Amino acid sequence: MWNSNTLDEREIPPMSAEMFSALVTARLRSTQDIEFQSGKGLQLKLRVRGNETTAQLERAYERYRANPDHLTPVIDQFIATLVQGTGERNVGNEAFARVREKLLPRLMTAQQWMKKRDDGLRLVIRSLVQDLGVALILDQGEAFEYVQLDAIPAWGVDSETAYNIALENFERASATVQTSVNGRANEILRMDHSANAATRALLPSRRADWQARVQGELVLGLPTHDLLLGFSRAHPAFDALRAQIAEDARANANGLLPYLVRIQNETWELLG
Repeated sequence: MWNSNTLDEREIPPMSAEMFSALVTARLRSTQDIEFQSGKGLQLKLRVRGNETTAQLERAYERYRANPDHLTPVIDQFIATLVQGTGERNVGNEAFARVREKLLPRLMTAQQWMKKRDDGLRLVIRSLVQDLGVALILDQGEAFEYVQLDAIPAWGVDSETAYNIALENFERASATVQTSVNGRANEILRMDHSANAATRALLPSRRADWQARVQGELVLGLPTHDLLLGFSRAHPAFDALRAQIAEDARANANGLLPYLVRIQNETWELLG
């Protein structure tokens, strides 16, 4: 296992991360071209000029903590960066500029991570749910290369920035990947069978599209890295589908997750 009240900008400096996030959220709600969708800690899900994005507040909060008197300018700069679309574009050094377009996320189990560690690889990884995490890879065309821990400081970026750029790249790369449909209209089974397909479960846009096409709560199956299934929890063959996903995950050398997943407000829950 991997280890609204009105806010006054003059309150109790330095304010907590939760209060800072709430204040930024209140400002965003009144900002043209930005639609607030959800928030968790210092991570906000937004729609900026019609495009879904994940905004990270860590560095803005760090700048505020370093100089609490500059709260308003810090927030103003953060919002301006969102609206202008210039955030994170100029981060990193020349080495990072050469690889940033190749950066992608990839799901990984704890067992797979430990196997890589035993092989001498120290991978960048973040926990997702129980023994499932998200690694970073570099797309090399027919193959990929895992990003190791020493790459992040060598690129002159932090891990949050690297993950955000990887997700942006993956969102663009996934736009042309088609979904196939099986079953009658009220018994829809969605399949996305392509390289790194399971990782598309990370994309809110893909999940929203699938949820709109099924009747009832959407659940996902990620039995291998290259297969993502989505169907209603009310599907009449739900138990059989769950059993088949578990069997495929455990029998396949490329196996990933033997459980179904429910995702609400970016919180993952495994359905045993």
